[in-house]
Amino acid sequence: MAEIKLTRVDFRLIHGQIVVIDNVVAGDEFMLRVYASAVPAGITVKAYDEAKALRLWNKNRFGEGKKVLILFKDLETCHRMIQAGMDLKSVQLGGVPQMQDRKAVKRAIFLGPKEMQQLKELHDMGVEITAQLVPEDSKYDYDGIVKAYGSDK
Repeated sequence: MAEIKLTRVDFRLIHGQIVVIDNVVAGDEFMLRVYASAVPAGITVKAYDEAKALRLWNKNRFGEGKKVLILFKDLETCHRMIQAGMDLKSVQLGGVPQMQDRKAVKRAIFLGPKEMQQLKELHDMGVEITAQLVPEDSKYDYDGIVKAYGSDK
């Protein structure tokens, strides 16, 4: 089984050794080459659609003895995969883009009612939720996210 080092939601999709779980990116060879060219030599980039990611997760969590960063483009996919059986212990929100119904909870992390409900469900399942755009930023835990959003838990 792979040792999951980080699970992150970040629409920018570029980090260290990564497994990207996204139905669109998994089928886009050009974008896969772009992401692969953005990581240091020796780091592999794999992209799986949700069905394949869940199969590989259930088989051996993406590989024996590997250290893996799981990266989702959006919270909705992350939420769906955890509900489908990926028993991830923690999720870090990175870049979540601004949209009409969202407001900033931290620099470059925008959430709306739908995302807050998804976070609450994950939190209630025992998933540790944090928000941190870059390592230099302070982390918000779930309670800090809720407070910044301005809603009750």
